[in-house]
Amino acid sequence: MKNDPPYPSASGDVLRTLEVVEVCQESDFLALEQDWNVVARGSRPASVFLRHEWFAAAWAWRKTSAQLHILVARQGSHVVGVLPLIRRSDTSPRLVEYQMLTIPDSQVCDVLCAPADAVEVTGAFAAKLGDDPRWDKLSLDFLPPNGPGIGLLVPALRRRDLGVAERDCGRNFFISLSGTWNEYYGTRSRRLRKAMNLASNRLHKVGDIEIERIGASNCDPSRLHAVLDAAIDISARSWKRSTGNSLEQPGPQAFIRCLSQLALEQDWLAIWLLRVGGQTLAMEYDLLFEDSVHALRADFDAACVRTSPGTHLFRHLLEHFFASDFKRYYMGRGQNAYKMRWSDQGESLRQVVAYNRTPNGRIGWLRDEVVKPALRWTRDTLLTNEKAALLSPSK
Repeated sequence: MKNDPPYPSASGDVLRTLEVVEVCQESDFLALEQDWNVVARGSRPASVFLRHEWFAAAWAWRKTSAQLHILVARQGSHVVGVLPLIRRSDTSPRLVEYQMLTIPDSQVCDVLCAPADAVEVTGAFAAKLGDDPRWDKLSLDFLPPNGPGIGLLVPALRRRDLGVAERDCGRNFFISLSGTWNEYYGTRSRRLRKAMNLASNRLHKVGDIEIERIGASNCDPSRLHAVLDAAIDISARSWKRSTGNSLEQPGPQAFIRCLSQLALEQDWLAIWLLRVGGQTLAMEYDLLFEDSVHALRADFDAACVRTSPGTHLFRHLLEHFFASDFKRYYMGRGQNAYKMRWSDQGESLRQVVAYNRTPNGRIGWLRDEVVKPALRWTRDTLLTNEKAALLSPSK
């Protein structure tokens, strides 16, 4: 991904007249696809996670527990900015929370706008939110530090006298695909390479290994349903079932089926299935966008943990991508131990929480940003002092 120049700074808010409208009906949201994607193509950093197709699939998941509250900035008849928000309906009835339209699979999110429009668009969104007494808390997750959300929307919200807290939101880890597979693999630890060889040997003892990649070149909509059934079945047999986010669950299944259909049409889709002796044991679900690969899901049958089919599949597909024209393979958010074995590179993300001037907004700020940190500090201090007392020699 290219390193884009930072967004311009602004000492004021809106420099020209923009109309900001709220999109709260699904039909109106779906009708925005063409205009939305024009704005997404001009946004920086560019990302598949800013495309309308992605948000349509995310909405298929979130619609059971939220209402749409998308802000759209228009200059005349032209859409120049989008802030993809939802209003949660599963929180305290006394607290109204707006959130980004994200799901656990989201790797990044931001305000959508071209750099030339960023000052006006973010200022208009901040003005709209600042004049809206219907919300108490605003949560903006997975923001890139060099995007318009952090660079412009956050300062504009602060100028509206809203309480704003900004904190770290982890990293989106990636593997650089420059160079050759052998050069890269040679930099991995001896322990990791030994584990990969053991996984391969164990699988070959079980039966014949078959790895299939499914995408636009070998899959049509009629076959896609069967492929997804296989991927969903593996997810249901994985350790992720206990998290509530495995793909057989209603929300995640609606998401993956919607996204797959749209991604297949755009030639973004790559589903990998590993079979041993004719039985499907592992899968990975990737989105291919411009020069990047985004791994969304990787699951294996939990009953086969000793033979490590997921490990074997990962090595195979990663070697394949090293021989392609892609530049980066994104493993997704979260500092999981397995990711650290493959890369220590990652793009930082930020989280922003804003509190309105409403009574509940003020209470939320006091509770979340003052009382809770003070209680955590007190608890940590007491635990530290207790440990020090236990370790110190008796008088």
